Amino acid sequence: MRKAILGAAVLCVAFGLSACTTTMKPTTLDSKTGLFPTSSLVDAKDIAVQEPFVPEYAALLYVKTDVKSEKYNDFFMKSFSQLKPYKSVVDKSGMEALVISRGLTDKVPSVSDLVGLNRLAKEIGPFLVLEPDIEWEGGYNFSSSFKVTDASTGKPVLVIKRQAFNWAGLDAPLFYPMMNAFAEWSQGKPISTEAPRSNTAH
Repeated sequence: MRKAILGAAVLCVAFGLSACTTTMKPTTLDSKTGLFPTSSLVDAKDIAVQEPFVPEYAALLYVKTDVKSEKYNDFFMKSFSQLKPYKSVVDKSGMEALVISRGLTDKVPSVSDLVGLNRLAKEIGPFLVLEPDIEWEGGYNFSSSFKVTDASTGKPVLVIKRQAFNWAGLDAPLFYPMMNAFAEWSQGKPISTEAPRSNTAH
């Protein structure tokens, strides 16, 4: 059983522990790399699912946070909105506005569940649903996951899970490596991972 539900974990992250200084503070991409500034990479073992990115996904990315924390939602929306090749990046209110503007309210009663999102995909074409999750593991330890689902099939196409120790903030060690992995995958590039550690004794 999880040690903390998402809502409680978000509060811990958003408002920080005593030494936390850089958690959930949106920043811009590095102009040279097109990635978020961090020296950390995900480990190969952090990638639980990885299917090929298809061009149709670029039409729409739905960042499905659904958490009552403005700072949490704002962090992920401002971060993912910078990434290529997505033509549109929306949150829940943006998805609801899209359904209304297309006159699809009778066919898509909700954008909160996969059934409703699948119905929407049948009307407008494939798009991605990205669900970021945060879990407090106790002390200064946190874990996060990004689950990316193809709404047209209901199947995950990318799942990344990572752990980090929160002393001076979680953005660089936890979130940015995962966002960079998602960015590389979205552009059809190999995901950069940490080199395997040698078990050879010295």
